[in-house]
Amino acid sequence: MKTIKETLDSLREHERRQLLYGFEHEFAQFVCLSNGRFIGVNVKNIKHLEVEQEAGVWAIGKIKGQENSCEE
Repeated sequence: MKTIKETLDSLREHERRQLLYGFEHEFAQFVCLSNGRFIGVNVKNIKHLEVEQEAGVWAIGKIKGQENSCEE
């Protein structure tokens, strides 16, 4: 499993900006990754996100009920 930093570094520019905006303004934001996974900031209280790794307010994990991707 990639670290939070490695995953953040591999995101597209607009995805990284979305997360950094949430970080700077202290509200929840997350970006869908492949295989029903996510990376996010301030997401502890989002019930459908299962956090597997944390670093401060940053988290990475699985989206409950999503086996494939976030795209429908």
